[in-house]
Amino acid sequence: MTDYNGWTNRNTWLINLHFGDTIREEMEEDASNTAETISNYILDILQYQEDNAHSIIRDFIDISGINWQEIYETIALDVFVGGEA
Repeated sequence: MTDYNGWTNRNTWLINLHFGDTIREEMEEDASNTAETISNYILDILQYQEDNAHSIIRDFIDISGINWQEIYETIALDVFVGGEA
């Protein structure tokens, strides 16, 4: 089910928009990455940015609403199968 620009929701779309290339690079370097390892990696980046951001910026995305599996599967298709993400 897609509700926002072809993605499950706005939060998932935003993560792919801003971190899709970073996720793709991680997956190309290490094929053993999973949706969970990718989410942990990106959440670490976001935590660092959040620690250094004004509190209002933190309110613009709901981390719990991100569909990490969808992001992983979409990018994995591109990286490992050569499909279009």
